[in-house]
Amino acid sequence: MILSAKEFLERDESGVYTEVDITHAMIEFAKLHVEDALKAASEKAEMKDDWDNQKGSIDKDSILQSYSLENIK
Repeated sequence: MILSAKEFLERDESGVYTEVDITHAMIEFAKLHVEDALKAASEKAEMKDDWDNQKGSIDKDSILQSYSLENIK
């Protein structure tokens, strides 16, 4: 189960956050959601029939690697 933003921040019970803490938390939170979204897409993707009614296949790795987590800064 993916955490909500509030649940993610509440992991630190001190309740005191610096700008660096918040920036780091936002990046980690975004990465979790991107990973979860890509995983869901790879599991739920469907292939339509091609021109001769043959089912193709989906390369799940191509979906999972379609967005680099390095883009989240």
